Amino acid sequence: MKKTVIVGYGNMGSRYASHIYNGKIKDMSLYGIVCRNPEKQREIINNMPEVKVFPGEEIMLSERDNFDALIITTPHKEHIKTVKRAQRAGLHILCEKPLGITAQECSAVLAGNAEAKMVEAVLFNWRTKEIYRQLHAYLEGRNLGRLHQVVWVANFWYRPEFYHHASRWRSSWSGEGGGLLINQCQHLLDMWNWLFGQPCEVFASLGYGEYNHISVDDKISLFLRHENGMWGNLISSSGDSPGACHLEIHGEWGKIVVEDNRCLRIYKNTASTESISKISREINPVIPFAEENREVNQKEDEYVAALQNFADAMELRSAPLAAFSDGQRALEIANSAYLSSWKSTAIPVPCDEEEYCRELKKRAEAEER
Repeated sequence: MKKTVIVGYGNMGSRYASHIYNGKIKDMSLYGIVCRNPEKQREIINNMPEVKVFPGEEIMLSERDNFDALIITTPHKEHIKTVKRAQRAGLHILCEKPLGITAQECSAVLAGNAEAKMVEAVLFNWRTKEIYRQLHAYLEGRNLGRLHQVVWVANFWYRPEFYHHASRWRSSWSGEGGGLLINQCQHLLDMWNWLFGQPCEVFASLGYGEYNHISVDDKISLFLRHENGMWGNLISSSGDSPGACHLEIHGEWGKIVVEDNRCLRIYKNTASTESISKISREINPVIPFAEENREVNQKEDEYVAALQNFADAMELRSAPLAAFSDGQRALEIANSAYLSSWKSTAIPVPCDEEEYCRELKKRAEAEER
């Protein structure tokens, strides 16, 4: 049984605390919660009387010998600082996405506790979605052959003005380090890397404050180029409703369509486009295909599954869903996309990290004036 402390008791921290405290995670118990808010502290004491409440990280770490792991759910800019403290204390770590604000700062923690064999994971709960696990397995089997193009429209993150100003740090360069790309779209960028590999270049068109009074991005369109020749388009926003989640993957042996995270349609050609191109003497040949439709139900709560994976990894029963390196790779795409938007040109992935940090600092300082 691994004893865990949650750092931060906001929306996600309180959700994870409830799951662990109520026994939904095998071999994991809740030792304590770091919470600075007096009202929330009273809530924890009333609802979870056995759980220790720490007003700060220093006091919590003074009891390090009494627990095994940290789950970090603080504002984004605090993540890396808390990760470093946890590494020095020799703790297992599960960090909410994003791992940090820049790929550069993630490099400092990537080596981490490898020698001590501590689990260091990022909570990308989309990896627990059954439909994408089936899709990942299908693509791993190279059933579509060489991939040609991917189009993903995912604009179901509708957020009103209230959301963006609910916390001082949210939806700002100085507080959050960005907007849609650094927040909700971290899930999509991680999935992109997991399913297709990391792109080598991105050209980004970003909308800043298109829907609400914020200075950061809330509308994105990315053109992603891969070294193997695959092209991709990723479109998202936090201002459209009703939104959609529509993913199309085209390859030499057909295509796959994923609709609203629950419908999986596979169109498998009887022959590859490449082979038909070489032998056909028709101007517009039609390649026969077989169609398979799957309704995929998510039976397990994604966050319970992600927390259980962390517990299993600590008990050496499985590998973590997403390592720190995966968190850095998602940030590399986001950082390159921001730089592409600011410079109006295609940018390599990863980008020049020093240049990105300078440009981000300019925007954070301008915002604070």
